[in-house]
Amino acid sequence: MTRCLLILALLLSVMPSWGQEKTLTLATYTYATNNRLENLRPLGAFLSTWTGARVNVVSYPTVKALIRAINHDSVDLAMMNTSGYLVLQRNQPGKAIPLVNLAMGNAQQTNYGGCLLVTKNTGITSVDQLKGKKLRLALVASSSTSGNLVPRLLLNAAGIPDADKVMEVYYAGTHKKVVEDLLAGNADLGGCGCAEVDAAKRAGQFDSKLLVLADYNNIPLGPIVYRKGIDAQLIEKARSALLEVHRKDPAAFLQFCKGWTEFAQATQFTPVTDSAYDPFRQLFGDNQLLWRLIE
Repeated sequence: MTRCLLILALLLSVMPSWGQEKTLTLATYTYATNNRLENLRPLGAFLSTWTGARVNVVSYPTVKALIRAINHDSVDLAMMNTSGYLVLQRNQPGKAIPLVNLAMGNAQQTNYGGCLLVTKNTGITSVDQLKGKKLRLALVASSSTSGNLVPRLLLNAAGIPDADKVMEVYYAGTHKKVVEDLLAGNADLGGCGCAEVDAAKRAGQFDSKLLVLADYNNIPLGPIVYRKGIDAQLIEKARSALLEVHRKDPAAFLQFCKGWTEFAQATQFTPVTDSAYDPFRQLFGDNQLLWRLIE
């Protein structure tokens, strides 16, 4: 009897435990009123089928809340924005590891850009003319890449490292609201995603009232990251699932991409490493204040 019990114990030690299904938590962050859960669920279901793990899909109210969850090991996989990823790697290097981001399927890297806009009634026609001007500057949100980080990088490159000291800076909440505030005369200068400029131009109001002072295109898209220490075999299954989802379940891939404006032209997931973000990091130069403004 004792020998049989020992054999049974040995078998249980090398076999998956019955009833102990592996679980993955796939997380992202909310933008405005969109928690993006409907965009993640089909992808989560595909990952579950491919990996054999149960996949829980969650959304945190802000990028900062998502970063806190990652730091507390509450998340296994996370769709991050570029700004949030850079902040996470700066403060907790190696805590999360980039797995994939998205490919556009053309010669362009991402077609994801941020713009600085100004109202024409200011008489300003170049970034150099902004120096010393006490303007009302509308940005999207502190954690926004194209609606905060990139506009601040553009100002920094023009010799304005801390716009908050000379301008009245506020966060409008969405890219659309930034443009609306400029058109309504509630702001003089604004920073938002270039896609919102295109939308305003299609509406026919932009050109008569606003001017694009500067822009930066081909921002590296934010990655899906995985938690350091996660089971290696499980994460490899997740990686292969993400690389195949555009072929195996194109509807799930399309639904995912609809959650982010900058993903509109994406064709598939592609492997990515942290070094892909180095050229963008270099835009900060030695401006430590800029890091603090986005953290």
